[in-house]
Amino acid sequence: MNSSIPSPFKTNEQVQLAPSRNMPTWLGTLLKKIFFGACLVHDELEKNELRKYCIICDSYLCKHCICRNKHNDHDQRKIYRHVYKDVVLLEQIEKYIDCKLIQSYRCNKKLIIALNPLPHCGSGSLIVGDPTCLTCKKRLHDPQLFQFCSIACQVEAKWGKIVETKRERKRKGIPHRAPLK
Repeated sequence: MNSSIPSPFKTNEQVQLAPSRNMPTWLGTLLKKIFFGACLVHDELEKNELRKYCIICDSYLCKHCICRNKHNDHDQRKIYRHVYKDVVLLEQIEKYIDCKLIQSYRCNKKLIIALNPLPHCGSGSLIVGDPTCLTCKKRLHDPQLFQFCSIACQVEAKWGKIVETKRERKRKGIPHRAPLK
């Protein structure tokens, strides 16, 4: 077997990714966006969650933005939620990036992949020697097939760190008491 061709059955530590073609220009900003917030343009309307991403305009959209016909002929990707994180359908995103090393998950009978690392995988406690994501060290379900847990981890491995994974808001805020009467 030729040692210059990486085998999908080698362990994580043995395979090194060579930068392939250039990263799509919109991918970095897609990974930084926060979805499922209220649309500021349509804040007076109900059900205005930002659930779609327009690749052409590099912007996120609510259903009212799409109804305005500005983005009808643009390439749009729907963003879903899984374990409180943003995910995309594997079949939609693999047209643009190579996803074969990214761990996929099954959600509502469809394969999805995470934009950024999911909060946990399994019990959360790692045992020495457990197969993990090459970038963020989260546990992988099938290390024989996958090396990354999310698109952001693969992007970081191929093109360097472009995504900050800070929490945008704390889980619990400052407690507020009801006004005294």
